[in-house]
Amino acid sequence: MHRVLIIEDETVLRSSVARGIAKLGTEVYEAGTLNDALTIVDRAPPDLVISDIDLPERSGLELLGELGRRDLKVPVVFVSGYLNAYRSQIPHHAAVEVLEKPVPIEELRQVVRRRLGDDSAAEASPFGVPDYLQLACMGRHSVMIEVEKDGNIVGEVVISSGEILSAKDDHGRGLAALGRLTFEDGALVRCRRLLGDPPQRELDGGWEYLLMEAARVVDETRRSQEMSAVEANDDARFESAFDDGDGAGEGRPEPRIGEADDEREEPLSEQQHAFNALWDEGLDAMFAKNYQAALEVFERAGAIFPDDPRLKANIKRLHELGYGTDANEVTEEGVG
Repeated sequence: MHRVLIIEDETVLRSSVARGIAKLGTEVYEAGTLNDALTIVDRAPPDLVISDIDLPERSGLELLGELGRRDLKVPVVFVSGYLNAYRSQIPHHAAVEVLEKPVPIEELRQVVRRRLGDDSAAEASPFGVPDYLQLACMGRHSVMIEVEKDGNIVGEVVISSGEILSAKDDHGRGLAALGRLTFEDGALVRCRRLLGDPPQRELDGGWEYLLMEAARVVDETRRSQEMSAVEANDDARFESAFDDGDGAGEGRPEPRIGEADDEREEPLSEQQHAFNALWDEGLDAMFAKNYQAALEVFERAGAIFPDDPRLKANIKRLHELGYGTDANEVTEEGVG
């Protein structure tokens, strides 16, 4: 059985984290100070340490030196609400990972699984990169979407105020990377709130245009490599997210009800205003992973415009995941 040591001076938080990690079937040890933690380390070296940095008496960063003096190669995950103050003191090392408080317990469990070599950490999220991109951009959120596969981060997409700024993966940056990440199979997708100043913009154009261009680039690449039937199905699944059944997926996606374009200048009706408000509320609920609430809001929007293609697609996807008026609550296991 794996041993995990948690170092946290706040008793309630430490106990909560310990209970959450123990559900993975690991043996969990707790300490409120670095000295207490070292006593545990000397008695039974752990397989992983999760530690706060701002501890009483001694800093959590001193743990790295103490492990080195004991010739112990133990991965350490630092969790702190004051990363800006400590970032320059944290060494860049494969065995050291840094998370900023607050961290959802499921995200922390995923980190523990990955660090301990548990293959279950590589389960795919029920929503993929295209879904999170759509939610973030339509909701004008600022997030970093990380894509993980086989326990390794293979790429990331940065979004600021609903605009895609950059994309990079192991093979490069830009539009091609955005396409590769969008079509990555069997990946764990994790959304993090974007902190601090956003990076310099590397991708030009609205998010809808960029996704369509990314689809085109990937499609051309795969055709040149005689893409497999599975890859073709992925391609069709991506395009269907923007297709209203009349070929709209081949060009610019249809705007939401009432969204400005070159041909719509008349004022919105009360129905259109009400639909738009419900659409935005539903997207926010999905982005917050409150899928049952999202379904209920989308169904209310469907009473206004039942034939809206994207609304129907989201309701269908939520039903497929097990959400519905008569369905039991579904947990968020595997959601990034």
